[in-house]
Amino acid sequence: MNTSDLFDPSRYSKKEITDAALIVHPSSTKYNLKQEEIAQIFEVWSNFTHLDVPIVDEYGNEYWDSEGYYMAKRTENLNEKKMIAFLSIWYWCSRKARDLFDLEQDEEKRISYMREAIKLKFDSNPRLREELFTTKGRDIIEYTYWWDVFFWIEQTTLQGRNILGKLLVEYRDAYLRDNENRE
Repeated sequence: MNTSDLFDPSRYSKKEITDAALIVHPSSTKYNLKQEEIAQIFEVWSNFTHLDVPIVDEYGNEYWDSEGYYMAKRTENLNEKKMIAFLSIWYWCSRKARDLFDLEQDEEKRISYMREAIKLKFDSNPRLREELFTTKGRDIIEYTYWWDVFFWIEQTTLQGRNILGKLLVEYRDAYLRDNENRE
């Protein structure tokens, strides 16, 4: 997928949301979803979900959620990377890096960091990868209750770029296509 294709913000219909595989943040009760409005819902794909197998960077830092790895890629400072890895041990703490450090803001670079985090997360966690394959043929939408329309769509307005969902579809389809070609 061309990175420029990811920048278009969209407004999603209720039907698109109902037909998609939705990603929600773990243990949240802040969503406005009813069971009949959900085809597939996954908490384990959230960037904030604790991983069974950590993502390890080139410096040996272990990130226990993909959000931590993504945040660490946004700084060149090795001490900051180490601190972000440490924060990733606890649920949702790696996102604190936004408040603690001056992180890269270039949107194209942020997308490439997220793409890399997704690949490493699913390549090293086969159980998650197999669950991802159950969405074959479906769109994936990252659904959020806070106003962040860069990686997600916001549940009130149903607007956003849904970059994370699109990157997951890209990974899923490429992985499946590569495996079909090997057979």
